[in-house]
Amino acid sequence: MVVKEIQVIKDVFISDLYCLYLRDENACVISDLHLGFEEEMNLHGLFLPKMQREHVEGLVDRIIERYSPEKIIINGDFKQEFSRNLPQEWEDILHFIDRYQGTVELVFVRGNHDNYLQTILSRRGIRMHEAYETDRYFIYHGDRDRGLKKITILGHEHPSVVLRDKVGGVFKMPAFPVNAEQGVIITPSMSFYSSGTDVLTSLISEEHFTPALRKVDPKKFRIFSISEEFGIIDMGYLGDMGSVQG
Repeated sequence: MVVKEIQVIKDVFISDLYCLYLRDENACVISDLHLGFEEEMNLHGLFLPKMQREHVEGLVDRIIERYSPEKIIINGDFKQEFSRNLPQEWEDILHFIDRYQGTVELVFVRGNHDNYLQTILSRRGIRMHEAYETDRYFIYHGDRDRGLKKITILGHEHPSVVLRDKVGGVFKMPAFPVNAEQGVIITPSMSFYSSGTDVLTSLISEEHFTPALRKVDPKKFRIFSISEEFGIIDMGYLGDMGSVQG
């Protein structure tokens, strides 16, 4: 049986489509798309096939088909290159906007990779937000500490569950860490090429990628991984998955 979604807090659903569905807002939240990744890698001598945009847009097509959201909130790192806008980023970002803008409202929240994204968004009359807040939700990328309040939705971590076999093989499954008690949810990366960081190390580290997580007890995160075969898998609490210090 494939589990496509699980309600983790009232009206908040984690989805095997790498998104959160906020039923009371009729909105979906995604993060860490990293469009243009291939061109940046090409500049460093690593030549990758251009698969990212097709992968991302395939997921967004399915999100719209399943949930019919009024808004899609892109919570940071929509693009890859920090220091400029690469030609592929111009092409991929405008293609994405033109594909969806007439169907759903696109809300862009700044991530640490999005330094020059506003220049591209301005071509379509779109303004980027530092954070996005409603009566119930506080949504920001997580590279800067903007605090925790309401139900806080973060990206940035690229959380994954890392499985290792006896001969050294490694398999990564993107994951949603959910702390329902403190109202904190982290979305997985939607990027084809960025498989993510191991939640067993990243969420218990004293040097968090996401500064606000220093205020959260890591043992209270329940980890839900995404499997192509089974959908959403409840992996249990982080404190029961491995050795948690402190």
